[in-house]
Parts: sequence; structure tokens; C-alpha cells
Amino acid sequence: MRRRHLVEIADQRLCPRLFRNITTDVLRFTSVKTNMYAPILPRLKAVLQTLDCHDIVDLCSGGSGPVLLIQEQLNNREGYPVRVILSDKFPHLKAFEQVVEGTGCKVSFIAEPVDAASVPEGLRGFRTMFASFHHFRPEDARAILEDAARRREGIGVFEFTGRNPGIFLIMLLSPLYLLFAMPFIKPFSWQRLFWTYIIPLAPLVVLWEGIASNMRTYSPQELKELAKDIAVNGYAWDIGTVRGTWDLGKVHGIGLHKITYLFGYPM
Repeated sequence: MRRRHLVEIADQRLCPRLFRNITTDVLRFTSVKTNMYAPILPRLKAVLQTLDCHDIVDLCSGGSGPVLLIQEQLNNREGYPVRVILSDKFPHLKAFEQVVEGTGCKVSFIAEPVDAASVPEGLRGFRTMFASFHHFRPEDARAILEDAARRREGIGVFEFTGRNPGIFLIMLLSPLYLLFAMPFIKPFSWQRLFWTYIIPLAPLVVLWEGIASNMRTYSPQELKELAKDIAVNGYAWDIGTVRGTWDLGKVHGIGLHKITYLFGYPM
């Protein structure tokens, strides 16, 4: 594999929760504001319909990520209602609670840590992972896919990062972007403003996390290598890329990135 597992600060146990939450909240804010995962919506709907599944278990949810926007679009635009359960190994409970309150309880969450490679037996539904699969080394990433396949649960892995010049350019501009965006990222925090404008450590952390994520992201061929040895009868894989987009209200266009996707589902 050409993939390189560079150190990501937020993955480290000694990383202060403040900085871990900053990275996940920035990712959520950006993915929702730009609607970056819109290109995978038709494929996701088709798989859910094939499985007759209306429950999404979002793994490694961080600050809730784009899954809530996906839920809204499936419910309202696509006419395919789904329920969403948020989960994470390091649950961002404050963000989860705000999501539940803001959505009128259309979303629920698991307060206890959930291991994506060993999802609790009672947690049933189509599993999604947005911009999080690259955090796992190959042996752990394969275990996540194998757990879904052996439990005969569907899984969708979606990444907007990758090893291409366009997304590296976006990451290099992220500190400047953060200087404009930070006051609008919820939940609001004076600590965040301090570490952004007084001691600008937050923009540097986000910059490094973005570069490391690009180097860690699995290519479609690498995802196929992970899945090929998972021998579960009647379980199919669909792996590829779609051109990314960005959407800022009245401004819509083609992005500089691709969305890499993996779908696994029982047939």
C-alpha cells in the first residue's frame, strides 16, 4: 500500500478533549455547509432500498458529522425516511445532546464508547463511517469490514480526503479558512477563540490533521485489497469514487476532491 499512517493528534489518548472536539466540529461544520457528500446520496439510497433498511448506525460520529444532513435529504428530498443513531469510541456527548435537542429527537446516540470493529450485538442497522475510516491501520480497518460482514449488516465508508493535489491545496488553505469560520462553529466556546486568535494552535492542529488524513486515506484499490480476503458467503462489495462537489447556498460547483466510497451489504 502507498498509504502512510502518519500520526494524527486527535487520535492520541493524551490529546486534550478540547482539541479533539475542535477537529471533529470543524469537520462537521464544513461537511454540512458545503454538502460535500451529496454525490453519494443516490448510491446510499439504492443500497438501503435493496436491504429494506431504515436504520443508520453512524460509527465514529465525532461531532455528528454529515450524517444528519444525509438523513434530512433522504427523508425530505428522496422520500426515504431513516432513523440515525450516533456513536463513537470517544463520544462527544455535548455535541450529541445538542443534536438530539435540535432535531426534535429524530436522532439518538449511544453514550458509552462503541468500537467500530466490535459493534454491540443489539446495535442493528446500516453502518456508516464518514471521514473516519482512514484513522484505522489495515488490520483494524479489515476488522471493521469483517465485523459488518459476519453480522450481515450493511456498511458504507465515505472519505473526501485522498492523495491528490486538489485536496492537499484545500488542506493548505485550512488555517486561513479557520480564521473566518471559527466564530460560527457550534457549540460556541471562548476557549476555541483563544486557541485560534490569541495562540493560533487550533489552525495548526487542523492543518496537520488534514495533511495526515490525506496520507492515511485508502484508495479504491487499497479498499479492494482489504475486502478481498473477507470470505462471507452472500456478501457483496461496491467500491469506487465519485467527483466531489461544493455547495454554498446559491453557489454550487465541482470541488477539487473526489469522494471515495465503499459499500458492503448482504445479498
